[in-house]
Amino acid sequence: MSKQIRERKLDLQHKIFRTFEECHFQKSDISRESLFVLKMSEGSTVSLPLRAVCREFGIDEESNDGELIGLVDKALDFINVLRPGDDLPLEVLTGEASWKVDTNHQQIAYNRVTMQLVTWMSGSEELITDPDKLMQIAEDPATKRKINEAFDEVAEKLGMGRENREEVINLVHQVADELAYIETLREKYRLVQMVNVKLQELRRIYAHEKGVLETVTQVIRLIDDAMKQFEASFDEIDANTGEIMSVLRNFTTQRQYIRTKRDDLFRRLRAWEPLFQQWVELTPERSTETVRLVRDTYQFLAPRFMKVKEWLMMTKVQDGVAANQHFKDEKERMNALKGKMMQW
Repeated sequence: MSKQIRERKLDLQHKIFRTFEECHFQKSDISRESLFVLKMSEGSTVSLPLRAVCREFGIDEESNDGELIGLVDKALDFINVLRPGDDLPLEVLTGEASWKVDTNHQQIAYNRVTMQLVTWMSGSEELITDPDKLMQIAEDPATKRKINEAFDEVAEKLGMGRENREEVINLVHQVADELAYIETLREKYRLVQMVNVKLQELRRIYAHEKGVLETVTQVIRLIDDAMKQFEASFDEIDANTGEIMSVLRNFTTQRQYIRTKRDDLFRRLRAWEPLFQQWVELTPERSTETVRLVRDTYQFLAPRFMKVKEWLMMTKVQDGVAANQHFKDEKERMNALKGKMMQW
């Protein structure tokens, strides 16, 4: 990896990325492919698939620009817009998160890990993820004594010696720091559950309005699939980090695993952000705004969670027409851009 990439800058050298004052990268709302968006001198805005731009202008994948562009698609999973000269997010460089967790989630994660240690020492390790239950147990003076004893026991088991218990404490904090991101995302997921609760209420409200009821029912079916997928992910993470001694012994491997799952959950939940605020503010009742939001939610969920065959049947005809027009428009825009480049 080049020095420029290690320093995080999206320092692209090709003329196509340095000529326009207003240009950036973003993902298509429809196809999710990375786009190069630029404003032409006459004021019009052009959006082109980034891969097509690289192909048309001969940008080698193994060049410095090629390396950087290879990170753009990954980077846009974590930020909405990326401009030439911007810093790349840490996720694509070091594996660290570019977003922060608050002290509450750090404490939840720490309590979780220390409770695992205490129950491990008793011979019946238990994983507790309920924040209120964790706080209640962790504040008990007897529990605090057991945690201190556990640090000594773990130091012995890991071959560090009891005199090096500080190394164990540091290791426990590192594990908790990684899991704090999972706890933050676990709480974020509760917004998906909130949407489901309000949809259930709307199903009752619109019980006698067939057209709206059908859409609400479809959305409930899709969001149920979404929740099952999220819950399966959290269950998998809990299962793979449920044996604390294994986590401590293999921390480097476990950290990579947690970060991979963290990024996957973050990407998936991030896509919901435009809907979350609207559902938080919505009071379940009959209104044109309610119907609009239900339909918008269906449009969001259908391509992500509808069965593949069903979705393909629904979109085959319009996709074929749209694809033909898309490629025609893309070719025209690319030719216009190449014409502009020849004038410079």
